Amino acid sequence: MNREFLKELGLEDEAIEKIMKEHGKTIQELKPAKEELEGLQSEKSNLENQLSELQKTLESNQEKLNSVDELEKQVKTYKLKNLKTSIANKVGIPLDLADRLNGENEEELKADAEKIAGFVNKKQPLPMKHTEPPVDDEDAELKKMLGNLTKQGE
Repeated sequence: MNREFLKELGLEDEAIEKIMKEHGKTIQELKPAKEELEGLQSEKSNLENQLSELQKTLESNQEKLNSVDELEKQVKTYKLKNLKTSIANKVGIPLDLADRLNGENEEELKADAEKIAGFVNKKQPLPMKHTEPPVDDEDAELKKMLGNLTKQGE
């Protein structure tokens, strides 16, 4: 609001002065609110910037956390494989079978290894000497004679 606008409306100078004085008081009363609003807008802008930076940091940390989780899984896998190899070696089963051991802890793996060792390390009986009578063979006598010669040569 300005004085020229009020003069164009046909108001007297005294009335214009009173109106301008009252308008000045109103502006003075609103000035702190305006300053507070500007301060809040500035603070809002700063907080939005901080939020944006924190979100970027959070995303970066989540990627690092996923990487750490993946590495922990790999370490667990390597430890389990090492444990399987160690148990297979202690029980005496071939290392090629170590990966086939089932279990999540040492006791389960030992039990499975001992079960496999029972099958793998089992002694096979040797085949018996051929005791069936010979079949009529034209060369049977020659074979018998050859067998006797080799026995005498030993």
